[in-house]
Amino acid sequence: MAKYAEYLKAENQILRARIPGQIHTTANERQKLIKLGKGIGRAVEELITIVTPTTFFRWLRDEKGSKSKTKNPKIGQRKPRELRELVIEIAKTTGFGYTRIIGEFRKLGIKNISQQTVRNILKEAEIQPGPDRTSDSRTEFLNRHCETLWASDFFSVKSMTARGLRDLYVMVFLNLQTREPILTESAYRPNSAWAASKRRSLLSRPGIV
Repeated sequence: MAKYAEYLKAENQILRARIPGQIHTTANERQKLIKLGKGIGRAVEELITIVTPTTFFRWLRDEKGSKSKTKNPKIGQRKPRELRELVIEIAKTTGFGYTRIIGEFRKLGIKNISQQTVRNILKEAEIQPGPDRTSDSRTEFLNRHCETLWASDFFSVKSMTARGLRDLYVMVFLNLQTREPILTESAYRPNSAWAASKRRSLLSRPGIV
């Protein structure tokens, strides 16, 4: 029997070496391999070639995790009083806003709670939630940071030179709050190094945060 297993192992390795890339197994195929592999124990590391031993043992962990979830069908089901206490605890501990508080509930498997419910609970408890940075709009973000934000772009102008008419490229920076423009020295052939040096020059100017 040991010789049969040794032969099949060698044959399997040869066949696997002929197949390029990763082999994707179906759920039924994984279950079959898990069922057979359990009986072999750690020795499966010497036999398995269709996937790595690490992947196989991850399958085992995932299977145990799915079984533990099915054994607790009521996980995530909380009474209204428990939900209220949990909302208040998360808000006080983290300072999260409504959206992020609901996100924490999702991690716990609790889905039967809405943003309005969280808002009402915190309002009754007289707790002011922190801002929801995850739901922050682009406009709100720009309004908060416009003093230190600079936009940049390029434009070109025609210039008469000894070699004839040529394009000169200029990099311009614009402060989003004051609308102050800063123009760089022009270049005939701008590249990434040139652009990086102009950004460094901007940052070295007095008053630029």
